Order: sequence, then structure tokens, then C-alpha cells
Amino acid sequence: MTDQQTRNNHYVPQWYQRGFLAPGQSRLFHLNLAPDRNTLPGGRQVPHHALRESVTKKCFVEYDLYTTHFGPIINDDVEKYLFGAIDDQGAIALRAFALGDHADVHESFQDFFEHMAAQKLRTPKGLDWIRSCYGALDQVDLMVEMQALRWMHCTMWVEGVREIVSAHDSDVKFILTDHPVTVYNAAVDATSEQCAYPHDPMVAAVGSQTVFALDANTCLILTHLEYAKEPDQPDLTRLRTNARHLGVGMTRTDAFIRDRRLSREEVIAINHLLKSRAKRYIAAADKTWLYPELEFKGAWAQIAKVLLPKDNLWHFGGEIYVGYKDGTSGYWDEHGRTSKAHEFLTRESPRKNIGANDFCGCGSAYAFKDCCQRLPAPERPSWEVYGLRERNLMFCNEVKGILGLSDGASWVDLRRNLSDEQVKRIHRAFASLWPEDTDLASLLPKPNPKVLRSVYMGFSDPRTVEATVLGWLPFVDEIVLVNPFFLGTRMKPEFSPIESPTGHKMQTLKNVVLLLVLEPFIRAGLVHLVPDPGEVSAPLGHHVREVLTRRTDGWKPPKGGGLHRFLKLAEEEKQRVVWMLPEAYQRRFIADHMPEADADMTDRLIAYFKRQAEADPYTLLQPLPAGKDGAQNQIFKGLSMDAALYVASLTGSIIHVDTEAHWAQLLKDAQPGGAPSQSTWEPVRRALGEISFPVELNSQRVAEGIASGSRLPIGSLLRRLAESVSAPGGRSDPSVLAKHMRQARGKVERTGKRTGDSTLIPARLELHVPPAGFARHEVQRLLVMFAGATRPRSIPYALRLVFDEPEDDSGDTSEQNVAAGGAARSRTRSRR
Repeated sequence: MTDQQTRNNHYVPQWYQRGFLAPGQSRLFHLNLAPDRNTLPGGRQVPHHALRESVTKKCFVEYDLYTTHFGPIINDDVEKYLFGAIDDQGAIALRAFALGDHADVHESFQDFFEHMAAQKLRTPKGLDWIRSCYGALDQVDLMVEMQALRWMHCTMWVEGVREIVSAHDSDVKFILTDHPVTVYNAAVDATSEQCAYPHDPMVAAVGSQTVFALDANTCLILTHLEYAKEPDQPDLTRLRTNARHLGVGMTRTDAFIRDRRLSREEVIAINHLLKSRAKRYIAAADKTWLYPELEFKGAWAQIAKVLLPKDNLWHFGGEIYVGYKDGTSGYWDEHGRTSKAHEFLTRESPRKNIGANDFCGCGSAYAFKDCCQRLPAPERPSWEVYGLRERNLMFCNEVKGILGLSDGASWVDLRRNLSDEQVKRIHRAFASLWPEDTDLASLLPKPNPKVLRSVYMGFSDPRTVEATVLGWLPFVDEIVLVNPFFLGTRMKPEFSPIESPTGHKMQTLKNVVLLLVLEPFIRAGLVHLVPDPGEVSAPLGHHVREVLTRRTDGWKPPKGGGLHRFLKLAEEEKQRVVWMLPEAYQRRFIADHMPEADADMTDRLIAYFKRQAEADPYTLLQPLPAGKDGAQNQIFKGLSMDAALYVASLTGSIIHVDTEAHWAQLLKDAQPGGAPSQSTWEPVRRALGEISFPVELNSQRVAEGIASGSRLPIGSLLRRLAESVSAPGGRSDPSVLAKHMRQARGKVERTGKRTGDSTLIPARLELHVPPAGFARHEVQRLLVMFAGATRPRSIPYALRLVFDEPEDDSGDTSEQNVAAGGAARSRTRSRR
């Protein structure tokens, strides 16, 4: 360590403190709200003096608050480089906001909000809030997460009503606290659970206002526009329209309300708010200002009358259109939405007065009593917009209408006539259902202790979906998997199915097959098809890619890794491309790869190609342009590990995978500290591993079995396992649970033997239960930033599907035959 290293960390900068000094004053009155106590020899405790006068150097400072230690090496880079730059720019920006010069405000607009965002998290209370969101964090991780989260509120702050009020006419001035950026909501009392230390009301709540005293005479108040316009809203804790953290926004930097000069009573009311939300320390130029509670006698909700802007709201709202040099344009409405898609995704008549046994208003397949009734109002999905299941069914109907399937067109007709225009229309329809302002987290099914839900981490492909998803519905209640369709509006034109549809014909055909296979299960609420979260939210996608890039740097999948199945599928795609080539190119292909073939053999091969193409449901029965113009994008789409953990945490799910590569990632990167499997659950792991599960590859039979109520008891046992792992000391004893699983084994395996059907394949489940569940700091960061999840929730366990070896000596595994079995079922359906 050198003398130049800083270990006394000011979490409220000294330059900012000096703004609260009176002219000619050099010391602040500093009040400790929870002074330490001395124990006298007789055992009596006496508190230290709570009030003192101090220079700014000794106020709001904590030793090693930001310092990191690497063995004997002490590092102060966070203080010196991060906050050094933020404070230098913030001092200029804060002065510009306080003085109100439009040119200076415009120049330093972004610097101001960067400083304000950092100030909210850099305090002891802010750091404690981060810890509460993540659970255990060491000092290095805490500093990493503080830096990663510090921009999260800026978008909504910038889109709000900005009012700067003055205390010049009052003899009482604004006080300074150890948590200067304060959040207030009239519906959330300071003593309520939502405000229990270190939490504040959610910034995203419609009735929340952010208060930041710029100096002793100036205070910034940020209010959501819809609350400013309609302050008498019945529910101030619901999310504001298009609530989001990060994201692109558009605003006028000269839009401020600056006309209000507060009375003495109004300044005292704001000081009461500031003091109520402080952690331990407050300061002011006059010691009498430090006790606003002695004069403020109103109710907590009455502070809203002081904070709400009174006039000049015309500066805010409206629509913004921007034209760019390349001829494109941008649009933002007053809530930051970039399209008008919300107009047809909003229910014309929001559901109200629903009975306990009626279908729930969120659009799920469940009765109200089994869905939203059990959830607190702020945690319910919105009833004012169409939900996840409804959007999926709307898309199914739209696809069938575009392709003529609703009007009697056959699958063969579709394969012959699929056009570029149909591909465009399908992907435009998909994009319209998932506009950029979609709050995907609010549409996902909520955790339900009565439902065992699993997120499938593998690829969404119609050739494998029956073996990896649908065939497991008799053993789990619901499965979540990624939607294979891409949001073409978020892609480069040369790769977009909207701008370049020809290259997406084959993939669109496969995706439509998957959609049609899943439709009855979506309708029944058993399968949840979710768009890739990173596609719906560009900032979320950017963060996921950054995390994925760092995590997989230098990583190679294990040899084999279970990915051979997908290599086999890729080889099939090559064959299909050959089958669709114009005949002249097929002959050239045969000549290049089989030079010994004579004319007769070439004719027979071309006839064979035609028969294979007609029999295969995934092959277009139309010649594609030769060369680059006919190139087809073949895509395996699945959730990355981080995206899967994100979705599983929000939906209260477990995770299941079907490849060794995915399994290795989970065990290596998703366990805190790389902890081994929890030995407590070893008997359950062994008992589960002994069961041979008959996996049904015929989706119609799966649906019929579930409809008949013939679910096997293993599902309830897996649900009990999830409950017990999530709640330590749960009611299930591992040895008893293992015993019940062994008892269920016979019934499960007899199901396969009794049917004796070739559509069944045997498989096993490998269980892994980490001591702290599956979790990653990076995933929790995504949950905090993009879903408002301020309570850590880990995934209790994961399952790996292991397909048994066949009895023959061919050397090919049933795992390799999964794809072929799924394709065979699809061919049968297409002929029917």
C-alpha cells in the first residue's frame, strides 16, 4: 500500500456536501440517528453524543467501503477511477441543473443521471440493498454488481416529469442525508414491509417519485407522467406504463418545471421524507432543521401534495418522430413505446368480477382460484393486456390463416406453395405480438407450489420435441421452451425472414410443424412457448450476450456431449437441400460425388430424391433457386444457460436438459462456488436413477393420457422434492421420498410394458441438487434489472434426460434414434 491509496471512502462527495453549507460556514451539523453506546463498569449503557459539528471531510465517510483486497494487495480503483470520473462530471452537471442554463443542462444531461444513478447505489444503504437482492456477495462481487446495476433507473427517470423546486423563500433549507436519492410513494408508508430496510418503494411503480436535493435551496423531483396527470389513481403500486430498466428513450433536455418556490411547511415536509428514508446520518447548516418530525404533523400520504407538480405539464408527453439520413425514422410515445402494437394487445374490456371457478383474467388455462387469486395484486400478471398463452394461440390462428390451413389446405399444398410473402407475413405477425415495449417477465406464468414446472434448455425442433418435451408431460405438470420463430424486425436485413424471406422457407416450415404439434398443449396450459427474452428486450439481449461471451471464453463442449443428435439432424438438412435442387444441379451433384454413376443410375437416384422429398414432411416440394440465392438458413434455437436460469427463476421452475454439453455447463457454471451435489438428497438421486421411464413419442397419445387423468405418481414426488429443496427443513424426509419413488417405479415401468407400443422409448433421469440451488450472480443481475426481482430465488434442482442404449449391437443409441422417431410420427400425421 502506498500513501496515495484512498481507504476513507466518501459515499456522499465532499463537493456535494458543501452545497448545503450556509455562506461563510465550514462545518455541518451532523446527526447520528442510531448512536453507538458505551457500557459503564456497572453495566449501564449510555449513548454517544448524537449531534456534532463536522467538516465535510469527516461526514458521510466509511473506511474501506469500496476497497477490494486480493491477498495482501489493496485496491482502491473503484474510488479513484470510477467515482473519481463520475464525481468530476457530476459536479458540473449538478450545478448546471441547479442553475438552469439550457445549453449547460443539455451538455451535461447524461452525466447528471449517471451521477444520480451511482449516488443511489454507492451509499451503505444502496450497497445493503444490492446484498439483499443477491444473498451472499464478497467485496469484489459487490463492487462488480454495483457498477453493473448503476444505470438501471435512468431510462424511467429521464422519461418522467422533471421539476426543480426552490427553498429560497423559506427560512428552513433542505437537509442532506446518507442516502440522498430518495424514493417516495404515497401508498407505501415508511413503516410498511415494502420499505423495510434496505428497501424503498419501486422506482417503476406508477405512484413513485424520486427526490434528490441538489443543494440547500434546490431540489429535483421526478414523477411518472401518468401519475402527474392523474394523481387520484386507485393503485399507486402498480407498474407504470412501459416500465423498464435501461433501454433507449427519447426526451427533450430543455423540458423542466422551475416555477415553484416552496413555503417553510413544504420544505419541512420534504425534509421529513428525506430523514425517514436515511439509514443513520443526516446533516444540515442549522441543527434545528434536523428534526422536521417536530413540526410536520401530517400523514405520510400528505407529502404527495408537496411533491406533485402543479402546473406546466404541457412540457412533457406527446409523441416524438425522428427522421434519419438513411431515410428511416424513429417514433416514441409519451411512455417510451416505439410502436402502436399495444393498441391491439390491450383487452378491449378488462376482465373484472371473475368468480373463483371462472377462467383467470390473466389468460391462463386455469381457474381464478388456482391462478391469480393466490397472488398479491402487485405480483399478478396484467389483466389489461393479452397474456403469454393468448398470444401464442393468436399466433397459431394467424399462421394457419396465412398458410390456408384454416381453409382446408393440406400439408402437401403448403409444401408446394409456400411463398416469400407468406414467410414475411408470418414473421411480421410474430413481431407484432412481441413489440419492443413488451414486459415479458410480467407475462410469464408465476411460481405455483402446486405445479411442477420445468424449463427445457435444449433446442426447439419438431423432430425431437416429442422425446424431449411432450413425452415428459405425464411426469411434470408444465414445460417452458423457447419459441423457434425469430423477431425479424430486430435482425439485419440480410438475415431477417422479413427482409430476406427466401432463405427462411425451410426453417419456417419446420417451425410451423412445431407450432402445430404444440398447439393443443399450449391451449391446455401444459406448454408455454416463450420468445427468447434477449430478442424481446434488446438491452437484456446485450447483457446476456456479454455474460455468455465471458463465461464461454475458452470453453469447449465435452467430447460427444450429446450434440451428435443435432449433427445428425443437420446432415438430414443437407440431404433435403439436395432433394430440392433443380434437376440439372442434381445431376451435377451426382457427377461430382459419384463419378462412377452412369446415366441409368443417375436417373434412378433423381427418382429416389423425388420420392424421399415427397415422403418427408420437412421438405419443400418446390425447386429453390440454385446457388447463393437459394441458400437456406438452418437454425437450432434454444435458451442459453443464463437465459434458462432467468426464465426458470421467474416461473418457479426446475430445469431439464438432454445433452451432456448442457449438463456440464449447469454443473460447472451454475452452482455457487462449484459445490457438489447435496449429499442429503443422494438417496433420492439413486432411487430416481433406477427408474426406466417410458417416453411416448406420439403426441396425440400423450394428450389423450393427460386428458384421461392418468398421470403417474412420480410427478407429485418430483414436486415434493422441489418444495423440500426450496424450503430447508421441508416436510419431505429424503429417505421417505426415495422409498416412495422406488414404490412408484413399478407402476411407471409397467406402463411401458403394458402398452407394448413402438412409439415408446426408454429413458432415465439424472438428478442434481446443489446445496444452494442453481444460481449465478450474473443471472440475478438480469432478474433485478429487467424483471424487478429484488428477492433472490434459486432453481432447486435440474434433471438430465438419459436415453437408454438399445439391445442390438448396431452401436447406435436410442438417443440418436430420438430424432428419427419424432420424424416418423410427423410423417404419419402428415399423411393422415
